Amino acid sequence: MRYTLAVILMVVGLLVGGLGILQKTLWAPEKTITATTQIDAEAPAVVIDPGMLNLYQTPATLTVEGTGELTIAQAPIENIDAWVGDSAAARVTGLAPEGGLTVKSQDGEPSVPNPKGADIWEAEVSGTDSATLEWRGEANRTGFVIAGSGEPGQVKTVTLSWPNQAETPWAIPLMIVGGAMFIGGLVMLFLSRRTAQQEANRRKARQERRRKLAEYGTAFAIVPVLALSACGPEELPKPEPSEAPSSPMAGVSDDQAQRILDSVAGTVKTADEKTDKGLLDPRVAGPALKQRQTSYDVKKKVEKHELPPPVANQEILLNYTAATNSWPRITSLVTSNGESTQLLVFNQQSPRENYKLWSQTRLVPGTELPEIPDARQGAPLLAPDADGYAATPQKVVDDYAKALGSGQGSKEAKAFEADDFSKSIWKNQKEQKESAERGKAKVEYKYTPGKELVAQGTADDAAVVTGVIEARSTITPESEDGRTGSLTLQTPQKELVGEDTTEKAVETTTYQVLTFLVPKEGKARLIGGLETLQGAKLK
Repeated sequence: MRYTLAVILMVVGLLVGGLGILQKTLWAPEKTITATTQIDAEAPAVVIDPGMLNLYQTPATLTVEGTGELTIAQAPIENIDAWVGDSAAARVTGLAPEGGLTVKSQDGEPSVPNPKGADIWEAEVSGTDSATLEWRGEANRTGFVIAGSGEPGQVKTVTLSWPNQAETPWAIPLMIVGGAMFIGGLVMLFLSRRTAQQEANRRKARQERRRKLAEYGTAFAIVPVLALSACGPEELPKPEPSEAPSSPMAGVSDDQAQRILDSVAGTVKTADEKTDKGLLDPRVAGPALKQRQTSYDVKKKVEKHELPPPVANQEILLNYTAATNSWPRITSLVTSNGESTQLLVFNQQSPRENYKLWSQTRLVPGTELPEIPDARQGAPLLAPDADGYAATPQKVVDDYAKALGSGQGSKEAKAFEADDFSKSIWKNQKEQKESAERGKAKVEYKYTPGKELVAQGTADDAAVVTGVIEARSTITPESEDGRTGSLTLQTPQKELVGEDTTEKAVETTTYQVLTFLVPKEGKARLIGGLETLQGAKLK
């Protein structure tokens, strides 16, 4: 009987230990959790909902296979939805049984733009016939869009994978218990050789072994159940993104801002080198486009004419992005190239268009900007008639134009803090009038504010306002007794009108892009500007 019990104990030990070994080898869970799906051939784009890449512990890997160049781009899901718009798309919304993905179809237009290089993305990766993105971030509101050149059928399969953190907690205990039982059986075999004991002792030993056998039997019944109970099916996790924001989000992240800035600076540099207005169109608009285009025209006639300064992209000092959930969108950057500091305003007309440089102003040396909202939150975009400030944004520009025309002593001028730009304007006006009088001519000035305007709030209840003013100066020779005097023209007027002298009036136009800091109370202050020569003509 002793031999039988010892053998049983050793066999059971081998079985229990074997269960532990199997859980670490043949029955061990896969190293990765993988879910994949085929994409409908009619879908030109695939959208991955927020939280899908955070269903299990990161890093997660998103792999797409198809034909041609494929791009995976990430952005807040609201921006992705705006970019997809009315186009058809396949939307990955969750996990499906047996390693699949739940996909919902969105009907719509049969194509989308090629997503590669679009400014709206926070990041992107591309590849030929396949592309892979590794994700380590939080779910937040980040979604992903996948597409090729924009035609349907290019994306074939989408696969999500995660490192498998599943554990086999009973494997080691089973191996330990099994080993102990096997060794116990060996010991019992050794002890069974001692037959010289008294019969009473043998009966007592038998009873003791029966009691231990019962205990071992209970353990055998419990351990396998516990060991195998962890192998039951688990409920599939569901995406848990952040709640949709209740207020507008920041438009441009820091990484986006640098990418946009470098692209714009490169485009402007190339156009400046060739003085080619057409090269500006993809990346320049509004006042910035007008200033450069007319400067190119002047440059072709006046060789030594200086173009507007290069776009400073050496360093971003401030990402002054607007908080908005609609289009057009505005974002501003305070940048430096080591020589000067610039305030650059960019606009984006629609989700599928890139940002364009809208205005460029040099900041006054020593300018201390107010506290700017965190770029992750964004600054409020203000309407031209926004109140709550010393003056509305549009009135600030209108009054400054009046001040330039009315002079330093005007009531409009007194609404602004003194600045070198206006002082130089008034000084030049005085000198030109005196010179004109000596030459028997008269000069007139007209400053017309434009409606192109961008205003953003600050963190301390001030506003940063950028607007435009068109300045015209007209020099007219005097007429006396039916005779009209003549004007001797200097550079650049003589090149622009094509004459050295004239008896006609000469009108010179400049274009001013000006940036103001407008407090809640008190006086507005000019903090930056850029004036360019637009042209000259005979009247």
